[in-house]
Order: sequence, then C-alpha cells, then structure tokens
Amino acid sequence: MIADVPSSKHSKIPLYFQLEQILKSKIITGEFTPGEQIPTEKVLCQTYNVSTITARQAIINLVHEGLLIRSRGKGTFVTDLQQMTTLEVKGTINDLITDGKLLQVEVLGIDKIKTPKRVAQILQRKEGDEIVQVRRIRNLNASPVSYIKNYLPIAIGEKIRRKDLVRYPMLQILRDRFKIPLKDGVQYIEAIVADYEIASALAVGISSPILYIETIVFQERKRPVEFVQTFVRPDRYKYVVNLSMRPGPQKPVLITREP
Repeated sequence: MIADVPSSKHSKIPLYFQLEQILKSKIITGEFTPGEQIPTEKVLCQTYNVSTITARQAIINLVHEGLLIRSRGKGTFVTDLQQMTTLEVKGTINDLITDGKLLQVEVLGIDKIKTPKRVAQILQRKEGDEIVQVRRIRNLNASPVSYIKNYLPIAIGEKIRRKDLVRYPMLQILRDRFKIPLKDGVQYIEAIVADYEIASALAVGISSPILYIETIVFQERKRPVEFVQTFVRPDRYKYVVNLSMRPGPQKPVLITREP
C-alpha cells in the first residue's frame, strides 16, 4: 500500500510539491511510461489523502514542465517528449562488477513476476511474460545505503541463489557462475524522491531526495541480459568519476547561441 503524502503534514514542503515530486519520480523510473494515462485527480486524492486542489496543482506543474499532457475528456498522459542534458562518462563492465563490493547485502526476495511494460521494452520481452525480480538492500554498519531491484530473464533468474547474492555482485554471478559473455552496459543517474517502497527500504522519510541509477547490461550482439534499478541514499554514498585530459583533436562545443 502506498503511504499518504500527509504523513509529512508537519513538513514545511507544500503538499502539492510533495505529490508532484512523487509523480515525477514514477515517470523517471518508468512506472508511468510515455503515452500512459496517469491516475485521475480523484484517484490521486484517495491514494495520497490530499485535496482536489493539491492534486490539480501537482498535475498542472508537471504539465508546465513538459512531463504530462492533458487531453480534454480523455485524461492526463505522460509525454514522450522528455528531454535531458546528458554527460557521457566511459568505463568498463568491471567497474560495475566491483561497485558496492564492500557492503553487506540483505536479500529481500527472489520472485517471479509479470514483466512491467518498461522492463519488457528494455529486456526485449513481451509485457506480462514471467520474469525474475531480485530485491536487495546494501548496508554499511547495519544501516541501509542502497535498495536494488534486478530484472532477469526467467531462464537466468530462476538459477539465482540467495547464498551467492550475499557473497558476490550480481554481474560476477552472471559472468563467472553462469558463464554469460558480458559485453558492455549503459548506466543512467538521476535524482528522484522516495515513495513508500523506497523510503521503507532505505529508512528515510517519504519525499526524501534519492539518487536513482538505471543499469542495462548486454551480452554479445547487444542482447540485454539484465536491467537494474538502484535507489541510493545520497547522504551515505558518493559517486566519484576520475577524469583525464588526453592529447588529440579538440572539437568545438557550442554552449549557447547568440540571438
């Protein structure tokens, strides 16, 4: 069950902004996909125990931001015109394997679920087909640092064992135990706010700022083998990128256009 936004009624953050950020997080994480209709104002009011004015203001703000579009008589839908500025940083698949290696792992579940729409698109599966979802928490000194959800094809996921997850990173299991030829991967990092599920897993308040990391891992011929959603407490995690200036041709970069 999703917790009420008014659990933070004593917060100085307006309720409409809290609801706005929760909806925005669901769009970013793919819970609401482009073209999908979001819940009506009435449903949002019932789910989050807020007024119609609060729900309407949250939706209007997301419409102005370009994340939602309203269609008279039909409802409110997620746009497919979302644009972001991207900073590309290159590394190796081994960088992903060693990430978080020193943290203690708590396995919450290894479950067969129906493939969500966005996960199906990423893993090139049919929506509703069975897939394996692995849920874990990484702890440091008995305090949660990150909450991870791995999505794997059923043929691979049903072989995963809890005892291996406690000892080894998932990619190391795929590479060394299952002998899957991991080729490369892509990772996206964004900022979201915690909903009830994430807040409960990370022991933070609802609407707390969270670092959200998506990882897609490929084997040969660009076949996706794993999709990972990682939710990180920013107060307990620092993302470090080592950069160097290499000799070579320098391409001009346009920052702004003159009027």
